[in-house]
Amino acid sequence: MQHTDGAAMIFDRIEWDDHNLDHATRRLTAAEIEQAIWKAGHWYHHPKYPDRRLVRSETDGGKRVLVVLQIVRDGVRPITGWEE
Repeated sequence: MQHTDGAAMIFDRIEWDDHNLDHATRRLTAAEIEQAIWKAGHWYHHPKYPDRRLVRSETDGGKRVLVVLQIVRDGVRPITGWEE
């Protein structure tokens, strides 16, 4: 997995469970979050949390979104997201 600020990341999975699914999908659907993650070309370091990244991307429907992700061992875990 790459952790380069501004560059695309390579990872194997998106981690979902009841807790992050409930929280992350308050403003976006799980499908929109996943679309934005897979389409993201740039990843940015979170200003407060070193194990998190910010992704600015688009859904398949063209919605511009920001998604906050936590880096986990072999993937990413969505924390929250919203339309920009």
